[in-house]
Amino acid sequence: MSIQSPDWNREMAKIRQLRAERPRVGPGQRPAVVVVDFQRAFVEHEGCGPSAAAALEATAELLAAARAAGVPVIYIKMVLDDLQDRMLAQRVRSSLTERCLRGNPWTEISTVVAPEPGDHIVEKTVATAFYKTRLDDLLGQLGTDELIVAGTSTSGCVRATVMDAAYRSYRVSVVEECVDDFRTLSGEVSLWDMQDRFGDVVGLAETLDRFASLAAARPGHGALPA
Repeated sequence: MSIQSPDWNREMAKIRQLRAERPRVGPGQRPAVVVVDFQRAFVEHEGCGPSAAAALEATAELLAAARAAGVPVIYIKMVLDDLQDRMLAQRVRSSLTERCLRGNPWTEISTVVAPEPGDHIVEKTVATAFYKTRLDDLLGQLGTDELIVAGTSTSGCVRATVMDAAYRSYRVSVVEECVDDFRTLSGEVSLWDMQDRFGDVVGLAETLDRFASLAAARPGHGALPA
């Protein structure tokens, strides 16, 4: 008896439909944008395709709108003082994290989404941005109740960070156009998994509209100079 292989195009269409139909948790009142691992090691490597560049450009637009609205921007960056600081699986297998030793130019954040004065940078050593980092304390200091997430990879560090945020009862909004995974199928499945279990997958346009409303409500918006 032969086993029929799945029609992966049909499966992809199915999970996209399921994701669209899944009820949302909804936004918070005090969001922060969290940019996960958009550093050269992960967006300029040999396996990157055009989707990485598209996600960077979309994130640049997201960040400009966030700053105009007064929404905090937090960059998550993998920086290692020793390769033994990595997870066991990454120490056993060859990994892009080998490029993340402190001082290596590969650790630098892409110039397309470069930090600006007033932004925050949080260093990490594993996939999630919460493990043995200052992220949770920083979010508490900022009064944040929602993470608006961009970054790479969708199935790895983005998903791990989203999971840990959900476990801490933050609202989570993953901006679909602002995340990337060179493992295309893994990325699609992870978007569905996050929408199903941990938060909301949202569009860039609706997020920009949110930020525009927040910017319009800021004190002094539209006021004429004295």
